[in-house]
Amino acid sequence: MTKFTLKATATLTVLALVFGTLQAQTEFWSEDFSGGGLPAGWTTGDESGGPAEWTWCDDPNDAVGAGCVQNWANYADQHEDGFFSTTADNGFAVMDSDALGGLAANHIAVLTTDPIDCSGQAEVWVKMESLIGVFELPTLGNAVLNVSTDQVVWEQFDLMDITTAERWSLNPEVTIVDISSAAAGESTVYIQWSWTGNYEYYWLLDDVALYDADPSSIFLAANDLRVNSNFYAVAPNLYWPLSQAEEFGFLADIQNIGVDDQTNVNLNLTITDLTTSTVVYEEDNFYGNIASDSLAENDLFDGDGFLPTAMTVYEGVYTISADATDDDPSNNTQSFQFAMTDTLFAKDNGVTLVTRPADDEWNVGDGWSWAYGTVFHVVDGTDLYARYVDFAIDGSAVGGQTLLIKLYKWVDLNGDGNLDGDPDERIALGIIPYTITGSEMGTNFISLPITDLSGNPVPLEDDTDYVMAIEYQTDIEGTTVEIGMSNAVDYSAQIFRSEELGAPRYASVLGIGANLDSEPYSSTGFGGDFVPAISMSVGDPLTTSVSDLLDAGNTLEVFPNPATDYVNLQMDFVEPMEDVTVQLFDATGKLLQVQQFENVKSQQATFETLNLHSGAYMLHVTTETGQRTERFVVQK
Repeated sequence: MTKFTLKATATLTVLALVFGTLQAQTEFWSEDFSGGGLPAGWTTGDESGGPAEWTWCDDPNDAVGAGCVQNWANYADQHEDGFFSTTADNGFAVMDSDALGGLAANHIAVLTTDPIDCSGQAEVWVKMESLIGVFELPTLGNAVLNVSTDQVVWEQFDLMDITTAERWSLNPEVTIVDISSAAAGESTVYIQWSWTGNYEYYWLLDDVALYDADPSSIFLAANDLRVNSNFYAVAPNLYWPLSQAEEFGFLADIQNIGVDDQTNVNLNLTITDLTTSTVVYEEDNFYGNIASDSLAENDLFDGDGFLPTAMTVYEGVYTISADATDDDPSNNTQSFQFAMTDTLFAKDNGVTLVTRPADDEWNVGDGWSWAYGTVFHVVDGTDLYARYVDFAIDGSAVGGQTLLIKLYKWVDLNGDGNLDGDPDERIALGIIPYTITGSEMGTNFISLPITDLSGNPVPLEDDTDYVMAIEYQTDIEGTTVEIGMSNAVDYSAQIFRSEELGAPRYASVLGIGANLDSEPYSSTGFGGDFVPAISMSVGDPLTTSVSDLLDAGNTLEVFPNPATDYVNLQMDFVEPMEDVTVQLFDATGKLLQVQQFENVKSQQATFETLNLHSGAYMLHVTTETGQRTERFVVQK
């Protein structure tokens, strides 16, 4: 995955359990990092000889504490904008790997306690709460706990199993480890957190405690099955033309985070038509018995999947069940929605962040060129043409420069089924130059007709993957365009499932390099949980020209989105418009409401949505100088 510049329920990782009746547990030592710095007597350093060290932070949002995460504002939205340990408000320890950038050798950042007296303890269990983000190296074998009585010989314990595909632990990740083999009965015990990595994200550590017996029953319910929030398959598109529908199947990782084993475990999937409130598809994946502290992952449902057949909004729900009544039903389900449309392909519901690759993704001396594209699969291209592309950029740093918006056809020349192939596998069909004005805000969409360089419409083909990409080619080092992205839907599990079946349905591609024409585009990109906010409409040959589109300097903002009882459209025009018409359409193209205005420069239009079904809608604005369409969702 590639870094760019910029999960709420707690989980419990128990690496050793005592089965049967648990004895009473007593906490005999603790540290909540409330002293305004790392605890007295604790030490930190980098055993690789590098600059890494652990620091202390109180409030990362306001950078209270010299050791707070440097790029918190860029990454915090990936873990719900905070750290949710029990006592995070009074401070915690930090190892900020991201701040170090790429290193010549992996850092080995260690944080070591002063000596702890465990001489009176027949057992020693450590409990901690943390948040970690990895990028290059997984946590197993790298983010570990070491225990020693002399700081010479150390016994190592794994803490978490977070892969680079998963990226983040849950928040907080509560971990319990039996360290009796190294600490029980010892009068001098050192505990050390050690992180081997290179340009990872960061590790936050808080609320460490030692117990004289297994404390799992304090933190764990007896019966607690969970559908994991970080890996479940969704539809391959958020907005999907009904004419291009195909069967898609299902997958969700499940986990037993309770103390007790679970029997007759079943994962159920239902698809409901939200317009009619009718269940239109149902499938089960039966697991049988799932032991305590067990993860069942990458287990595909056996069926061929669901084929959408109606112009509507669908909701999919995964539900886990077992013989025992679950003590925490709040994590028994995960859900997703998608809308079948007349013409629109999209994997986003608007911009959630505006960003670009991190600085060191480019070689020194190279221009900061990059490309980001969304992948759409056309099933039936009969009499079908690409029509419009919608995208969002922040061009404030590169006004006057040119973007190329390209529609590529992917041709698998080497037969490997891999979109990461040779650049020759990308055939440019549509090429639309766009001159950056410098006033683009990053969250407002720009609509352009899709044509070849001669202005001709672009026909589509059957059973073909298309990449709708934004390319910024430059010789300038140090400045670049930023692109509107979305992390509202995670496509990782759906991509994995489709790859396993030999028919990959990718979400996005990313290319970074001095010469984009020779740069392989990676389908891994920023990860499956990030896509560019680039959509494509398809249909009859396009007759609308660029001059028919509302100039990008005129801003339209839809809020709230999702809407419940009403939706507002704030219109701010560069010059007064004599006649403005705003039309509200549903996903099928049916006209629902119309409002008209005269002599408008700044105007808010409000539409009642109280009686509308949950689903996707569009507001189409027409003026004497151009037109534009904004999307929103009604959610009840």
